[in-house]
Amino acid sequence: MQKKSIYALICFVAAGIFSACGSSGSEPDGSVNPSVASITSGAVMYSKQSSFTVSGVALKDATVTVSGACSALQEQAGGTSLSRTFSCTPSSVGSVTIAVTSGGTVLTQEPFTVPNPHVTIITSKGTIVVELDPVKAPKTVHNFLLYVNDGYYSNTTFHRVVFDFVVQGGGFGIDGVAKPASHPTLELEPPSLTGLTNSQGTIAMARSSSLNSATSQFYFNAVNNNPNSGTNNAGTNLDLPAGQGYAVFGKVIQGLEIVKAIEVVPVTGSVPTTPVVLTSASQTL
Repeated sequence: MQKKSIYALICFVAAGIFSACGSSGSEPDGSVNPSVASITSGAVMYSKQSSFTVSGVALKDATVTVSGACSALQEQAGGTSLSRTFSCTPSSVGSVTIAVTSGGTVLTQEPFTVPNPHVTIITSKGTIVVELDPVKAPKTVHNFLLYVNDGYYSNTTFHRVVFDFVVQGGGFGIDGVAKPASHPTLELEPPSLTGLTNSQGTIAMARSSSLNSATSQFYFNAVNNNPNSGTNNAGTNLDLPAGQGYAVFGKVIQGLEIVKAIEVVPVTGSVPTTPVVLTSASQTL
């Protein structure tokens, strides 16, 4: 047999072997069915952009959707067939479910929890953490977080402190000058509507005698200032009258002792003689 014939035969046999066993190179995505290995996320936070990463194989051919507390999902640039990242901004607490489908078949779906938002308030007396309630007081929480996320409260003071009553801040700079509001006045969500009462350790919005006048100023109830406390320490029911009162929108979950420490600082009138500074306020959950 000539050398050329032998060489051709070897090539023919080798080609058959590779055909039977599969190519040694990687197959293009179009010949591989999409599959999902995982869906992961960082912190999922109310009113803050949250990201979700889908990892797997042939993901360019998959459809990714969201349901629940996020209404719109946007894909971030730089995705590949192995990993795609999406983001949305939860507008309510509860569950966000990311689903991956291909050809009308659900490959996988993963739920993520959107918790009640937390705000960490750092003061010259210590740190206070509050948990907000956007389910019961959505307008008030939204308003407060606008100011928090704008950085509005940084380097303000607790300008009104009344023993056995309230610790109020959010409206004056360290120089004692009132800060102009940066968002429209707030529609009142009264305690009779929300069910959130002015009990010790809660946070509520300060306002003028006009019901819908609250802007940035808030206060902590240093004592029970509600009709169910058994005793009204300051002689005032801040929940009443029904349909009015002052809007509670969260509670202190860490640092009530800091509120109590501020409550007893020396004052002139109701202004601390030594400024109690609110260094920063940030959404941390």
